[in-house]
Amino acid sequence: MAEYKNNTIPGLIGIFLLTYGLFFPSLSAEWVSFIIDRLQESMDIMDSGQLLIASFAYISRNGFLYFLIYFSTLLIVSALAKTDSTAFSFLYIGATITVVFLTNQFYGESSSYAPHFLSLGLLLTLNTYITKQRYYYLTFAVILFFLITAMQCLNLIPLLSQWSFGADDLAVSLKTADSFITEDQLFTALYFVLFAIFFLIAVIFTLLVHLFNMQITTLKRFQVQEKELKETRYALTESKVYEEIHSLVHDLKTPLVSVRGLISLIEMKYEKSKDKKLKDYLTRVDHSIEKMNEMISEILYENTKKEIHVDEFLRYVISHLTLDDQKIRLEMEVQEDLPCIHVNKIRFARAIANLLENAIISFEGKAGFIQINVKQVNDTIRFQIKDNGPGIKEELMQEIWKEGFSTKDSSGIGLSFVKRVVENHHGTIFVTSTPGSHTQMDIYLPVSSEQGGAHYDIDYR
Repeated sequence: MAEYKNNTIPGLIGIFLLTYGLFFPSLSAEWVSFIIDRLQESMDIMDSGQLLIASFAYISRNGFLYFLIYFSTLLIVSALAKTDSTAFSFLYIGATITVVFLTNQFYGESSSYAPHFLSLGLLLTLNTYITKQRYYYLTFAVILFFLITAMQCLNLIPLLSQWSFGADDLAVSLKTADSFITEDQLFTALYFVLFAIFFLIAVIFTLLVHLFNMQITTLKRFQVQEKELKETRYALTESKVYEEIHSLVHDLKTPLVSVRGLISLIEMKYEKSKDKKLKDYLTRVDHSIEKMNEMISEILYENTKKEIHVDEFLRYVISHLTLDDQKIRLEMEVQEDLPCIHVNKIRFARAIANLLENAIISFEGKAGFIQINVKQVNDTIRFQIKDNGPGIKEELMQEIWKEGFSTKDSSGIGLSFVKRVVENHHGTIFVTSTPGSHTQMDIYLPVSSEQGGAHYDIDYR
């Protein structure tokens, strides 16, 4: 839709300007009368000053007419073809010459087409250096103004009449008057200098715009490369850290196996012992080792999942949060009789804890409120975490899920990890935020069971 509008609006503006340009010769009748009056007066009193006024008026009138024609056809053709394509060049030349021809036929002008072909050739050459960018049409209009003015100066140089420059009635009359009053010296010297000035301005302006665009393009390329490098560096760092943690956690299994073996030997040695406390201690140690083994398996293998009650899961998450020194009020509302969730306890708990930690950090030591609401929604369990913190700026909403993103220059695991964990559990996560008001995270895990409610209110102030 945006691309359609971008192509249509210039075309509609072009049609409007072209319509005005086609009627301009009849609308500028007084302008022509002024030129003729000044021309006649200069001949009567042999005044080169009046002749210059008439010639300036001629350049202004013709320059405005052809500016309208050239610019309107550009807008129309740019809506049909890319401005840097060969098709655009042929369409632009064909459309412009056609409009000039119709104008000449309708108003009985005797303008030559050679200057127009030269103007279009120079214009399209300069156009190759101002590729389509934000201010393309404004840039083209400025270059066109200087180039059209320069070409109108050529129409009044007597020496160029043999090459069909200045073949219309007004230009011929002006050059005849100049020949009669100054013997061609005034127009030849003045308009050659003015042509050179306006043409050089057009060329210099084009080169400056081209160099500026190159700098902008280079800067954007560097920004993209820097962003890609940052993401690659983060991915490598994360991968390396993950591998090291994976290796360390895996190595923990060896001493645990040894401890479990030693516990078994102790149990065998004191099997007939009547010391009940000793047996209880050994049983508890064995259970702790079993739990550690399960945790290690969940850390090492993200697809290792088991069923756990939501209440038990949330208690595990909260137990790992540090809220004693925070002025945070944490409220949990859990629907009763929820079905068990099938998750990798360690990784999913880490994901939920990360969302809570982000909320806590956002308060920056100030008082705040965080609400956890868990309920069954159709065939899903929804974990909703809402805080009344500063919120997330709208321009950052698309960035928060990217690897390494942080508004605090942190190297934490971030929301990319949370999203990855949720998707690994075949779930979805959504975020809504109003700057200065709140942030809400909704996680949906697929289940199929019955509903119910419980309510917890924990105040950590």
